[in-house]
Amino acid sequence: MTTPPFVLVLLSAARQLYLNDGTEVVTGFWAEELVVPCQILRKAGWRLQIATPGGVTPQVDADSLDPATFGGNREKVSTLKTAIEQMTHLRTPIDLDILSTASLEALLGVFIPGGNGPLVDLCQAASVDRLLRHCRSTGKPVATLCHGAAALLATSGRAERSPFIGQRVTCFSAAEESATALAGRWPYTLEERLRQEGFQVRVAAPWQSHIIRDDLLLSGQNPASATALSHAFVQRLSSLGAHRGKPHEC
Repeated sequence: MTTPPFVLVLLSAARQLYLNDGTEVVTGFWAEELVVPCQILRKAGWRLQIATPGGVTPQVDADSLDPATFGGNREKVSTLKTAIEQMTHLRTPIDLDILSTASLEALLGVFIPGGNGPLVDLCQAASVDRLLRHCRSTGKPVATLCHGAAALLATSGRAERSPFIGQRVTCFSAAEESATALAGRWPYTLEERLRQEGFQVRVAAPWQSHIIRDDLLLSGQNPASATALSHAFVQRLSSLGAHRGKPHEC
């Protein structure tokens, strides 16, 4: 059976983030960074599938559904919760570790939301490295949002580094990290790690929408960048002449 064309939404399967002071906090994906892209991609007619390393059901970061995160806006939190509850495929994601050749061939592009989870697993999963190498070699766009850019650090244990090394990228900035409750306790600073690996990291003022387009790699700095990045990703998919296939709920 032929696999219909689809856009892969790659989420972290991590549930705990271990801090550099020896403590740990519960983590997962950031609600807004999943909901906004999925809504925009679906509205544009793209078929979506969700995947995680190991096919583990992803967990939403509770902080991303805290009204305080949105200045007390409970209506927005309620809207996000409802949207997540309606994403039935979140409960049974594709196992990225055993993604078939047929699925890779049907893949149109990859969108990687953030939350702190990617700092734990997407940054070191061999299956993420395999996925990104496939996208690079076949001309399929990759979009990373906020800490989702940690996926660009993934390797398969070989000597080669990321196939996107040297390209321009943005991510949740060191300044933004220092303004959170985890200030001084992050396991590593993503902005610094990406620079150390050889990426050209460009960040803007904290909490403002900021995206970068560099060939097949698109990236957004923070949750505020979700809308702009999603629209840019849709434009890139369309410019490549990708066939949408049958619309599909994620």
